[in-house]
Amino acid sequence: MALQYKIISTVKRGAAEDNVRIWFPKLTGSRKIELQQVAEIMEKRSTASEADIQVVITGLVNLIPELLLDGNTVKIDNFGSFRLHAKVSTEDSPDKVTSRNINDLRISFLPDKRIKQALKRANFKKKKE
Repeated sequence: MALQYKIISTVKRGAAEDNVRIWFPKLTGSRKIELQQVAEIMEKRSTASEADIQVVITGLVNLIPELLLDGNTVKIDNFGSFRLHAKVSTEDSPDKVTSRNINDLRISFLPDKRIKQALKRANFKKKKE
């Protein structure tokens, strides 16, 4: 199946006064797939039951934040790695830096080579207006 895109435009950075527009493709048409649907698909492709798959995925979803908050990077072979990053504010000297400078935690996901390679096989199709 091809990924759909539409053509959109925006004002070019630094050229707002001149109203210079640039055009680019934007992916569209994504649907949300819920855990139950994922489990149903996986059940058809394996010997595990839908209920077992849901239990394992739910357990993993609960475990990953716990492991991240213990300072770990969580690597799942052939899937990818989860890691925390801090959004911070700066100070003008090191003695002023405290934990209050950590404003937010963000999670990043770096897909494994297997997933990156699979995504390189993507096909694209312009969405009909």
